[in-house]
Amino acid sequence: MKQTLITLKNNNGMQVVVSDFGARLCSIIFPTCHGSKEMLMRYQNESQFVDDPFYVGAICGRVANRIGRGRFSYDGHTYQYSQNDGEHCLHGGAQSIDKRFWYIAEKSHSSVTLTLRSEDGDNGFAGNVNIQVIYRLSEDNKLEIEICANTDKTTPLNLTNHAYFNLAERSTLDLELCIDAELVLEKDADNIPTGKQLEVDNSELLTSKFDFREPKPLQQVDGLDHYFVFHKAIQGMRLVAQLVSKNNSVRMSVFSDQNGLQCYMGGFLSAPFTPYSGVCLELHNFPDALNHEQFDSILVQPEQQYKNTMILSFTELD
Repeated sequence: MKQTLITLKNNNGMQVVVSDFGARLCSIIFPTCHGSKEMLMRYQNESQFVDDPFYVGAICGRVANRIGRGRFSYDGHTYQYSQNDGEHCLHGGAQSIDKRFWYIAEKSHSSVTLTLRSEDGDNGFAGNVNIQVIYRLSEDNKLEIEICANTDKTTPLNLTNHAYFNLAERSTLDLELCIDAELVLEKDADNIPTGKQLEVDNSELLTSKFDFREPKPLQQVDGLDHYFVFHKAIQGMRLVAQLVSKNNSVRMSVFSDQNGLQCYMGGFLSAPFTPYSGVCLELHNFPDALNHEQFDSILVQPEQQYKNTMILSFTELD
């Protein structure tokens, strides 16, 4: 089956390309003072997305990030999920929603709606889940990504978009990053949270590399694949991060309604890419929340609707 590409445009010359394969964000072209520039790390040929092992631009789930040992117990039943990252479940398991063709439910010049039904038992997850993703491009150069889902059985849901941003730089090391977070999750050697939240300037970390409260060049950071926790007191949509390319005079401001983000600098990327070709800002609730009672629950009941909204705002530097 051949993928379908949908192009969204505004009157400023900004252009966004979305694929029905994995509901992927394939391209963001932003008009700068240096000409129109690609903001994403992307494949040169769209057909390469079909064999992509890096989740480039994909919607990941049902549960993004990792579930320790791919296992979860609830209401007297133990669920064993697909183990595709050693003994752990990563981004929903093998052959998950990022590797499926979605239905294009609605489209216009500036928005597209894609839907997918994940059947009961899919990769071990309970419930029939209906997922909807809407990409909206505004006239003020903002891209909104809205992910909604509902279920007919109690089940965990924690989805995200896995785009790699480079703001037209060859390396993410040339970017500056700011994250509005005072806490970072401690993790073990398998990238599974220990359950402990550390202050980004805590002496236990023996480093200041996690403190992004002020803009910091990524070249000062020795790799990064960690979950940052936003301020709990601030609810709803708020500015949570900014990524800046001074060379290309571009700022991307990130707004979210989630608990935090996983920042992955792309240190393990390989051919056709190179390490640090793009940085992921994966907006979702706590990873491995199913196995840590102190984390906010990601269980969704049949009468509830899951929702994750993110806005990427692109502006030129003064």
